[in-house]
Amino acid sequence: MIFITGGVRSGKSAFAERLVQQYGQDLHYHYIATGVAFDREMEARITRHQLDREQQGLHWKTIEMQVEIPDAIKRLSDQHVLLFECVTTWLANVLYYTETLENREHRIADYVVVFQNQLLAWQQQGVRVVIVSNEILDEPSASNDEVELYRALIGKLHQWIVAHCKSAYEVQYQLVQQWK
Repeated sequence: MIFITGGVRSGKSAFAERLVQQYGQDLHYHYIATGVAFDREMEARITRHQLDREQQGLHWKTIEMQVEIPDAIKRLSDQHVLLFECVTTWLANVLYYTETLENREHRIADYVVVFQNQLLAWQQQGVRVVIVSNEILDEPSASNDEVELYRALIGKLHQWIVAHCKSAYEVQYQLVQQWK
């Protein structure tokens, strides 16, 4: 498992896509898309990412995942590569989805545990997993409780992921720093 983080539009996705190309063309490539096209800018970003993947010569199967992990990708093998794009968007989706639910903090924790367990399962299955996320913890604290909850959750989740990864990278301005 490989973790890639960095600022928004820093080149993380391009780096992740270049990184998975090293595995060759004989594997099954899955792009786990957590983004939702809620406005024209997001639609354009999604289209750009799709076009970038088409130009690579790999045969990507895009799987949309807003909150729940689709059954189709729970049991894979060492013949699969997953590019998960991205953790921060997925967690924001979880927060939005649980916003009006009772026992919200417990429900959020349940989603995080299911996600973590799935990452561990993929590791045991020999799946090559590349996880992309955004670095948001460099920003000053917010006065909004929801933003602070999000920051706390993403910070803990990033630490957990890095602890379980083989490699961890940070991308800023298309410059790559390997931390692990």
